[in-house]
Amino acid sequence: MKIHDARPKERRKARKRVGRGHGSGYGRTAGRGENGAKSRSGWSMKPGFEGGSLPLIRRIPKRGFSNYLFRTAWAEVNLDQLARFAAGATVDEAALLDAGIIKGRYDKIVVMGRGDLEVALTVRVHRFTKSAAEKIVAAGGTADAVASDNEAAAAPVAEAADDSADAADEVVAEPVEEVAESDSEDVAADGGEEE
Repeated sequence: MKIHDARPKERRKARKRVGRGHGSGYGRTAGRGENGAKSRSGWSMKPGFEGGSLPLIRRIPKRGFSNYLFRTAWAEVNLDQLARFAAGATVDEAALLDAGIIKGRYDKIVVMGRGDLEVALTVRVHRFTKSAAEKIVAAGGTADAVASDNEAAAAPVAEAADDSADAADEVVAEPVEEVAESDSEDVAADGGEEE
């Protein structure tokens, strides 16, 4: 046996050549049958298609509402994961991303109380559990809850709405007082004429 006689161990299946004459067995219709969508190029079975009958997804009733698409996704961080930071360090979202502690899709960050913390850290995230905040403070650090980007953007709008409401109340209150004063003056004048 020579090197050119070597063959792979796996069985090699010959390529199926279609449309090359009826003598091959795959001529004319090329093994696709006579007519129909399956005999055309580009055909594919669509997900849920059941041959023309009403698909299952359309047969079953739909009820209720799911808030899953609009949920607030929390990235959970535990105290034992913060032990890698040096004493006096500031732990925020950027620091947690650089350390690889939080990954993937999230909206806000919450620090939870699993484990113990022996170094004083300044932790700035969106939320703390009660036990986590107590342990951070007991270690000599600080737990600062920060607002998310959406909350920070909504704050000026809310303040502006409150200011406009207060201004509207003041504008409405002034004419009422003037009307009351003018009424009292008219009554006094009428009383003087009657006497």
